Amino acid sequence: MSQDSDTSDTNDKHTGASTPGVMVLDDRPERAAMVEASLERAGFRVVSMLSTASGLLHQIEQHKPDVILIDLESPDRDVLESLAIANAHNPTPIVMFSGTDDQDFVSDAMRSGVTAYQSQTLTPDIVRPIIEVAVNQFRYFESMRRELRESEQRLEDQRAIERAKVLVARQLSISSEEAYARLRRISMDKNQRLADVARTALAALHIDEPEQ
Repeated sequence: MSQDSDTSDTNDKHTGASTPGVMVLDDRPERAAMVEASLERAGFRVVSMLSTASGLLHQIEQHKPDVILIDLESPDRDVLESLAIANAHNPTPIVMFSGTDDQDFVSDAMRSGVTAYQSQTLTPDIVRPIIEVAVNQFRYFESMRRELRESEQRLEDQRAIERAKVLVARQLSISSEEAYARLRRISMDKNQRLADVARTALAALHIDEPEQ
């Protein structure tokens, strides 16, 4: 694949293909060619080779890689901004190699979505192991974030149910147990989540849920 080349290959997340697609951003052509060859030998699909970060966000959106591999002598804040935007919409494992070991920059890179940061030059022999480590780290942290989001959602649902139960009981002059039973009955009759029924009841009573 030539430098800055595009490919019609699509991400295996969308096609179901078993071979992960890798986007490579490397500002040294000779090294990039060796890395590309190493990736292909290791069984990866190289979906795009870039020699400059110009238009990086567009390239990520277009190719939707499974892994992004970056090796730049002096990455700038624009690169991190593009990664942060891409990561907010579609989190992806990102491995960054750089000649800088500035801790402020490293911290900013991690906050932008970089999964693994290496203050060394990328060499073909470490391509596969570093990608495998980054992907495993990414999956672990995504699992943790998903569990946190689910826990927060359960807590918000329970708060909505409790508030709706109290307000329905007050509105109809019934006990909180009877109010809860009514909410559950509506939930089953309409085949809706109890929390959604509770929020509908709160809206009908013109009551906003308190800010968390």
